[in-house]
Amino acid sequence: GINAEYGGAAINGYEKSETHRFEVPRMLFENVQELEAYVIKSKDKKLLGWWAHYLESNGEMDSALQFYQAAEDIMSFERIWCYCGRFDEAISIASNTSDRAACYHLARQLENQERFTEAVQFYGKAQAYTNATRICRANQLDSELISYAMYSTEDDMVICARYYEETGANWDKAIMLYHKSGQVGKALELAFEHQQFTALQHITSNLDDSVEPETLHTCAQFFLEHQQYSKAVDLLLLAKKYLEALDICIDKQWYQRRVRGFGRADKP
Repeated sequence: GINAEYGGAAINGYEKSETHRFEVPRMLFENVQELEAYVIKSKDKKLLGWWAHYLESNGEMDSALQFYQAAEDIMSFERIWCYCGRFDEAISIASNTSDRAACYHLARQLENQERFTEAVQFYGKAQAYTNATRICRANQLDSELISYAMYSTEDDMVICARYYEETGANWDKAIMLYHKSGQVGKALELAFEHQQFTALQHITSNLDDSVEPETLHTCAQFFLEHQQYSKAVDLLLLAKKYLEALDICIDKQWYQRRVRGFGRADKP
C-alpha cells in the first residue's frame, strides 16, 4: 500500500494542480476500496461518473447506477435502466428531467419495444419532433400528431398536413399545418372546399397585400356568402377591388367607417 502521509501529501498536491482526476485514480488503482472512498469523499461529478463507468464495465450495475445518479449523469442512468429492461424506472426518471439526450435514448428504446405512445412522449421531450410525428402517422395517433407537428420543420408540417388530408378527417388540422408551413394558398383551398369557417377566419386575419389578389377576392366572396360583410370589405380593399368594397359600404351605410380605407386607391 501507499504510505498514508506520503499519499495524503501527493493527493493534496494533485488537487492543488487540478490533475487529481487523472493522477489520484492512477495512484490508488491497486487499492479499490481506498479509491472508491476517495471518489465518494471528493463529490466530484467527473470522478463519480468515471467510477460509475468503471463499475459498469465490471458488470456491477446497481452500484454503477448509484454513482451515475450521484454524478447527475442522467443519460448513463437511463442507458443502464433500458439495458436492464427496467423501463418503468427509466420513464420515471426521464419524466422529471430536461436532459434531451436521455429522453431521446429512452424514446428509441421504447420505440424498439413497440411502446409507441410513450416513445412519442419522450421524442417530444427530446424535441425530436420529426421522430414523434413519424410514429404518430404510422400508428394512427392522430390526436397526438398535431401537438408535435406544430413544432416540427416546415417540410414535416406539410407531410403531416397531407396525412390528415389523406385520412379524410381533421380538415382543420390539415389547414392549420399548411398555413403554418407557409402554404397559405393550399390552406385556403381546403378551407373553402370543406367549409372550415373558423380556420378561414384565422388565416385571413393574417393576410396582407402580398397574397395574390385573386386569392383575396375569393376569400372576400366566401365571407360575403356568409354575411361577414366587414371582413369581406377588408379583403376587397387588400385585393384593390375598391368599387366592390364601396358598393358594400354604401349598401350597409358605412359612410364614415370606411372612408380611410378607400384613401389607398391608386391615383390615375
